[in-house]
Amino acid sequence: MNKKVLILGSSGLIGHQVYNYLKDNSDFSLSNVSYKRKLNNETILLDARNEQNFLDQIKRIQPNYIVNCIGVLISGSKQDSESAMFLNAHLPHKLAKLANNINAKLIHMSTDCVFSGNKQSPYLETDERDGEDTYAKTKALGEVISENHLTIRTSVVGPEILDGLEEGLFHWFMKQSGVIEGFSKAIWSGVTTIELAKAIKWFIDNNTTGLYHLTNGIPVNKYDLLHLFKSYTNKNIEIRKVEGIATNKSFIDTRKEINYLLPTYNQMISDMVNLIKNNRTLYGYYNL
Repeated sequence: MNKKVLILGSSGLIGHQVYNYLKDNSDFSLSNVSYKRKLNNETILLDARNEQNFLDQIKRIQPNYIVNCIGVLISGSKQDSESAMFLNAHLPHKLAKLANNINAKLIHMSTDCVFSGNKQSPYLETDERDGEDTYAKTKALGEVISENHLTIRTSVVGPEILDGLEEGLFHWFMKQSGVIEGFSKAIWSGVTTIELAKAIKWFIDNNTTGLYHLTNGIPVNKYDLLHLFKSYTNKNIEIRKVEGIATNKSFIDTRKEINYLLPTYNQMISDMVNLIKNNRTLYGYYNL
C-alpha cells in the first residue's frame, strides 16, 4: 500500500516545493493543507489555530507521515508573538502527540535561527540553542526530538508562489534594483527548497528519526550567495560588499546518514533557477 503523506502549509515557501516534488517523484498518496490559499484543487483549507478542528481533520485523513511546514517567520514573530508561540512552539508537539495516537510519523521543519551565530564556528546538533529573539526561542521550543519522529534543522532559499512576500532571501533579491548590500561576514550553510524536498523523500524512504542537520557542510557568506543569484538569474543589479555584523549560523551534519552528496551552492542555485524557468505557471512574476 502506498504511503499516505500529508503536507501542512502547502502554499508556503517550503510546503509547495515539498508537495510538488513528491507528486512528481514518488508514488506516495498525497494530501495537503493550507491556511488561506489553495495549492491545487485537492487543498484542504484549515486554520491551525482552531486547534481541535485542525487535529480532527488530520485524524480523519489518517496519514502515515505528517510533514509540518507551518510556521511564523522572523518579522511575523516580532509582530505577533502569540501566534508564534502557538504555531512555532505549541503546534509541533500537538502534532507529535496526534501522530503517536494514529501510528504516524511527524517530519517537522526547524531552523538555523535557533542558534545566535555568536559561536563563530559551525554548530553541532548538541550545541545550546542560544538564539535570543522571539522567532529563535519559539522555533527552539517547537523542536520535537524523538525516536518516533524527525526534526530537520536547516535554512532555505527558494522561490515563492505568491508575490508580495519579501522575507525569503531569494524573493527579496528578485524584487531589488540598483545597488544592494551583501554581508561578507554573515555565514550560511542551508539548502534550496528543492534540495530540502529531495531530502524529505529520502528521510521517508529511510525511516529517519531524531534530529538531523541538513547541509552540504560547505558554508557560504551572504555576499557570495547573492552573487550566485545574480549570476544564474542574469539580474542587472550591483551588489556592494560590506562586512556587516559577524554572524555564523552554519552547522554540521555529524550523523552523515544521507547516502548521496548534497550539491555545491553553484549547482543548487543553477537547479533552482532552472526550476523557476521550467514552471512559469507557478513563478511567472519572476523576471528571468
